[in-house]
Amino acid sequence: MYIYEVRLLPADDTLMPFIQKLRDRNGQALILAALCMPVVLGFLGFALDVGLLTVEKRKAQAAADSAAVAGAAELNFGDYASAAQSAAALNGFTNGVNGATVKVNPSGTSTPSPLNGMYANQPGYVEVIVSQRTPTAFMGLFSQSSVKVSARAVATLGNAQNCIYVLKSSGTTVSLDNNAQLTSPGCGMVANSSGSPAISVTGGANVTASTVEVAGSTYVDNSGSKISPSALTGIVPVSDPLAYLTAPPYTASSCTADPLTHYGNGGSSYSVGPGSAYSTTQAGNTVCYTSLSLGMNSDTVTVNPGIYVITGALSFASATTLGGNGVTFYLVGNGSVTIANGATLNLSAPTTGTYNGILFYQDRSDAQAASIQGGATSTLQGILYFPDAALSIGNGTTLTFYTPIVASTLTIVGGSTFEDKDYGDVNPGQPLTSARLVE
Repeated sequence: MYIYEVRLLPADDTLMPFIQKLRDRNGQALILAALCMPVVLGFLGFALDVGLLTVEKRKAQAAADSAAVAGAAELNFGDYASAAQSAAALNGFTNGVNGATVKVNPSGTSTPSPLNGMYANQPGYVEVIVSQRTPTAFMGLFSQSSVKVSARAVATLGNAQNCIYVLKSSGTTVSLDNNAQLTSPGCGMVANSSGSPAISVTGGANVTASTVEVAGSTYVDNSGSKISPSALTGIVPVSDPLAYLTAPPYTASSCTADPLTHYGNGGSSYSVGPGSAYSTTQAGNTVCYTSLSLGMNSDTVTVNPGIYVITGALSFASATTLGGNGVTFYLVGNGSVTIANGATLNLSAPTTGTYNGILFYQDRSDAQAASIQGGATSTLQGILYFPDAALSIGNGTTLTFYTPIVASTLTIVGGSTFEDKDYGDVNPGQPLTSARLVE
């Protein structure tokens, strides 16, 4: 049997410092930090690049959105491409500058249609694609010195949110008094006047609309009057929404006298306009009268479809019963319109063609006042377009209106009730529109 003896010998004094160093943990974190630093810096650099690209993407999207909306707003005027380019430039992306590309699809056609997306090849939509290369920081170490950032938007025209436009830029341009009521729950009213006040509602009168916007201020007295909802003041004035509309062509020398020189003997029934006796129809189903007084002595009148050019007074007399569909009255020169006490009118505008939705159109150079007065009980469907003229409604007028209004000023007095219903319900293709994004 062998017996082994194991002895633990004391360490050599010369090895002790080395052994103690091996046991010492001080400085290990520094070593690990040094080893991980390239990875941390890499992540920081990547995050920086992603953040910069995200910011540029948002900028590009904002430019594309605004450009598409600006282009769609100009569809009726034919300059949608230049409008889109201008809007993109205002948002920092000018085509061909600093590597930016702003593409309007397709440019140079009268009616655009997108090349991409769910509205591809459908006319009436403006597609804008904005792109630009953005420099990178960290990615440049990996031969990726820049990244192309792109954004796309599509816009079109839809029914406008407003149906009452009062265009004059100064003074009190909207005035209601003596229990007058203006009700337009489905759409809004906008007044361009910077006046103080621009809108005055007194004497128990009320305005009710989806929105009320005004460049200036409002005044409402405390005798039961109200604007609901409260008006948004200080807006930027809007342009005439029908400024693109061209005047109907006509031959002034062919205008005929008032047909009532032949009719209107009391209780008569007759028709006027294209195709009727004593009327000369011009090109485009147009007739022209130097004046037109309808419904004298309780007549019953049918207004044939067409365009009626009136160079003098157009009046609808008391006790008139008058109907007509597909009618546009164009007032020019000293043309003016008066709907008098007791008239019963049932008139509607065309729903197709150049003057789709236009019932009354007073020339922009004609400032003769328009008047709907005195207990008239009627149904009117179509836009009342008096861009440079004052429109007044008063003395107990009660109308069923599907009639957006564009006028220089608007006055409603004398207990009149003006209830403006949504014209888009009866004419979805009506021309008062606003631009909206769809993609």
